[in-house]
Amino acid sequence: MYINKRFFPDTLPDNEETYISLLIGYIESIDELCYLEISKLREGYHFRIAPSTPKYSQPLLKEILKFNNKYGIHLDMSKSIKVTNSIDFLI
Repeated sequence: MYINKRFFPDTLPDNEETYISLLIGYIESIDELCYLEISKLREGYHFRIAPSTPKYSQPLLKEILKFNNKYGIHLDMSKSIKVTNSIDFLI
């Protein structure tokens, strides 16, 4: 898995670091060759996941939603997942 982190501070709060590590583990368990970009914004974090092949899009989306629902985290998902073959969301 290729991970690109943008605009990250030198240190992260423990809960944010734990969330990102768990999310990376979930994603990597489904598609170990995907591309993940995490950007730190003022209003939260923006995640962009580009699966290695299109067959991983739906399983990745399902697990991401299940993972975030488990912790009660609201996601703002992009609406062009099937067109761009990437999953974009903001927390």
